[in-house]
Amino acid sequence: MDVTEEATYDEVVEALATAPDEEQRRRMSATLSRFRSLDRHIASLTHPSAHVRESAAIGIQYLCSVAYGRERDPAIDITPAIDALIPLMADPDGEVSWRAAVVLSMLGPEVLEPLRRVRLYGPGELRADALSVLATVGGEEALSEQDRAAVERLVRVKLPDDRPIPLDVCFNAWLAVPGGDRDGIAEALGLWNGRPATFELGHHVVSHDSHDVPEYGRVYVTPEVAGWTLVLGPWGNPGDPERADEVRRLVEELSARYGRAEAHYESDEGGPSGWLAAAGGKVVRHCLPSWEDDDDDPDDWRDPSVTLDPEWGVSPLDLHADTPVRGEGMVALTPHARHNDPPRTGAYGI
Repeated sequence: MDVTEEATYDEVVEALATAPDEEQRRRMSATLSRFRSLDRHIASLTHPSAHVRESAAIGIQYLCSVAYGRERDPAIDITPAIDALIPLMADPDGEVSWRAAVVLSMLGPEVLEPLRRVRLYGPGELRADALSVLATVGGEEALSEQDRAAVERLVRVKLPDDRPIPLDVCFNAWLAVPGGDRDGIAEALGLWNGRPATFELGHHVVSHDSHDVPEYGRVYVTPEVAGWTLVLGPWGNPGDPERADEVRRLVEELSARYGRAEAHYESDEGGPSGWLAAAGGKVVRHCLPSWEDDDDDPDDWRDPSVTLDPEWGVSPLDLHADTPVRGEGMVALTPHARHNDPPRTGAYGI
């Protein structure tokens, strides 16, 4: 950055710090963050103005991010940026601290060791955010054994008081089986490596797995809710061409063992929805737009948003704190995960 650019950068910083209204701040922030000077952005992370600090962090993101397939200029040394952003996770301004954590999560594996040092040595006010960014960047594998054990203990502590919440994501797919034989259902489905999970954790996992490319390697199995056990995740989608035949077979097998079983899919984005229901080992009703069968009773083809008869199923979208619950939920791997890449883990709420 030459002398003229230095002066211009300083002018924009001043204009942003003293901007009289939100529109001016937005314009100056966009201008500042587009400067291609890593050193100046790093220096601005300590500016008295929170708007300047946040905009400088965004500038570092533009220059250094490797998220979403971006490539960083190999000549850039991001170590000083990482060292400056980590303390900013404890910034008194919530927007700034949030932005610092987000930017760190986009800088690639170089952030892992500095964050592990924070986990080991502090300062204490940074440890929680360091754990979250570690999980975001490297998944569970990036955590120490002590941190993994601590997370599992936290789940165990929360489970006794865990209450149902609506398990609604942008695209919902689930199996429903009457009763509370969670482990028997898991065995029948070939699930493995089950680990205890709160409703919140299950919701985060399913949300993660249902976006972009569907994740078939993992599901969330609820405790018994209102007399039913639900298995959530794209793996149980009866309308997915890659999964439809197997899901139908699994639902029939579950119904042979438990009397009844269902599979549902529903999109919050205006896409197709549908369901199928089996009893005694055979599909008896369905509303799947991808199926065409002239022998179907026309009454069986309903608006997929209409709930089945009361004796059938319970929707994860309708769960609430007063829903009767018995037992504990778990996140488990599916047979798909035995022969494919394991699911990518991340930072989830508990």
